[in-house]
Amino acid sequence: MKCFKIISVILLSVILTSSMPYDKKLVYYYTLTQLKNAGSPEKIRVVMTDNVSSGKPVISEGLLFTYKDRKAGKVLISGNFSSWKMMKMMRGKDGVWFYFLSNNDFAGKVEYKFNVDGLWTEDPYNAFRQDDKRGSYLSVSENSSPSDGRLVTYKFTARDRILFRTYKPDARIISIVGDFNSWNPEHDIMKRGNDGIWRLEKRLPMGVYRYKFIVDGEWLPDLFNPESASDSAGDICSIIKVK
Repeated sequence: MKCFKIISVILLSVILTSSMPYDKKLVYYYTLTQLKNAGSPEKIRVVMTDNVSSGKPVISEGLLFTYKDRKAGKVLISGNFSSWKMMKMMRGKDGVWFYFLSNNDFAGKVEYKFNVDGLWTEDPYNAFRQDDKRGSYLSVSENSSPSDGRLVTYKFTARDRILFRTYKPDARIISIVGDFNSWNPEHDIMKRGNDGIWRLEKRLPMGVYRYKFIVDGEWLPDLFNPESASDSAGDICSIIKVK
């Protein structure tokens, strides 16, 4: 059984990596414990050997965070990807602490800090940072989204942050209108990606909102969002619930 599991991992690794772009290196999760040095956040693909029989993805793409301190007793990472909850980092044998953030769990701009034995610090290996408005700085990076198909709708990238999406490769301009912007077509203009998907990320407070897309002047509901209602004109619009 163990032999079959190892063979399955190897075969899946070959199949999946042969169809994926080579802009991210492939590593086995257990090899992260062998890291000699820390560095700025790195985009990698990780082979999760424990997922072979679980039904979960065997290869996961995401961002690797590292911090080196042999003397530290505990290193945590906190950021917008966890709603600023502190997450445990694993320690390698050479004092390199690491944390892997899958882009299936969070995609987009990442804001974060390390907590080393109770003391907050920005990432010393990452030159990109921004003012946290509290007299200090946050480190920032970017976690790429996994490739989206054509049947896309909105998704949450954080508890109160929503990425609106619609596949319209031939459209010239698309905007979002809804309860959150007084149904004004000029407020939220979407941006088209090379994959033909238009995207716009918004932060919304807790509540229930109606919305529509305006595609080249035509008002349309979000076709792949199963939640719908009526707008003020009695036409169909889409619903999003922020909890």
